[in-house]
Amino acid sequence: MKFRSKKFNLALPIISLLMAASCGGGSDTAGIGGSGFISSGSVTGFGSVFVNGVKFETTASTFDVEDVDGSQDDLRVGMVVQVQGTINADGVSGTATHIQYADDLQGQISGVSENPDMTEKFLTILNKKVVISNTDTAFEGTSYDLIAEDDVVEVSGYYDQIGELRASYIEFKTASLSDVEVKGEIAELSGTNFKVLGINVDTATASASIDLPNGLQIGVLVEVKGTYNSSTNTIIATQVEAEDNELSENDEVEVEGLITSYVDDSEFDINGYPVNASNAVFTPTGLVLEVGIKVEAEGSVSNGILNASEIELRGGSAEISAEVVDVTDLANNRFSVLLVAGEPPITVQLSASTRVEDELGDNDNPLSIVLNNGDFVEVRGFETDTSTIEATQVKRESEVKETQLQGVVSAKVDDVSITVLGVVFPVNASTEYEAENDVAFATSAEFFNALIPGQTVVNIVDMLPGEGNAIGVADEVEIED
Repeated sequence: MKFRSKKFNLALPIISLLMAASCGGGSDTAGIGGSGFISSGSVTGFGSVFVNGVKFETTASTFDVEDVDGSQDDLRVGMVVQVQGTINADGVSGTATHIQYADDLQGQISGVSENPDMTEKFLTILNKKVVISNTDTAFEGTSYDLIAEDDVVEVSGYYDQIGELRASYIEFKTASLSDVEVKGEIAELSGTNFKVLGINVDTATASASIDLPNGLQIGVLVEVKGTYNSSTNTIIATQVEAEDNELSENDEVEVEGLITSYVDDSEFDINGYPVNASNAVFTPTGLVLEVGIKVEAEGSVSNGILNASEIELRGGSAEISAEVVDVTDLANNRFSVLLVAGEPPITVQLSASTRVEDELGDNDNPLSIVLNNGDFVEVRGFETDTSTIEATQVKRESEVKETQLQGVVSAKVDDVSITVLGVVFPVNASTEYEAENDVAFATSAEFFNALIPGQTVVNIVDMLPGEGNAIGVADEVEIED
């Protein structure tokens, strides 16, 4: 029998402080047009429900969780939900009237592999590739290290441009090995049989319950439930139900997801939704849109197109794993971490959009924890100045891990140091250097010649005491894509 510890994702109280400071007690509503305000994205925190940087009050909201009436207690950080309701004039608070959650995939893991950096794992579920990571995926009932072949899991996330499901949430299930769920568009329809995401679906043999207003049609988004036969890659369906993915005319919408196609800023897709951002304000201001990056778009729908007024990056290339050294400015949603003794700390700035997870604290009271000096955190986001990272994700770890710093190189001194986010990180003769393809450089000179200050992104690793060359000196440096 495998032992699995149940872990809940906890939101830091500083997010609540941010919202209290931002709301200002205003009651005017905005973003209400046509069918109302719709926000689609992953849950980032609780104390109400935070989605796409908005704190939605839920006291009068209904909840649909996997086609069953539910409550806020059924939601978890990382679940991709759709919120219907209103948003206030401040843009960061609102009221939900309905919140819906449906997973993207449920089934047994038939294969597990890992990338060379051991930062991502690739799961095979129903012949589909699911990508999980330590930084981007929230876990329940399992963990990045514990997840294993033959586990039955539920997955919520976003499909990328090559059809891989990038999990923002994954949960270990106790369902029978053959019970499966999958969501996708009907393809290759022939009689009562069709395909979803390349999986055969048989709706005849099990007398499936089909809930489709216009019957089976190619291109209709559906959720299929049933049992799976791996030898024929076929789901024997017990239920086929329509999923609503339409944006109504004049809707005010926030959509979070991956850019899956891109022509230019006026013509691209997020999660399959067409977007025009030619007049949008970008955050950060230097954001360059391209296929594969995760963003949030906010705007109104006209002629089936989301005309974005704002585009905000979700993710970013800056990453930090380090110890918290200053929490005196939490009232302004900032704290500091230290990478190298004697060097200036890096400031971490949080917002209502920051996804916060915690491996410590009281699991029965998710808002009871306070960030303290000495805590070890993992941070992901984007650089806003020479020593500040705007955090899109913060995770407090239950143990001290190796120190890591990833960002754009601002300066270099060959065989001496590399500067990232204002931190001068020393190197020595024992430091190992790798290119973005995980191939080692033959010499340190070859590595330093490849660095272009202001452009090249590197990941610096300083191992724990006894495992590397010396504390405060880089053990490994890798050029990132």
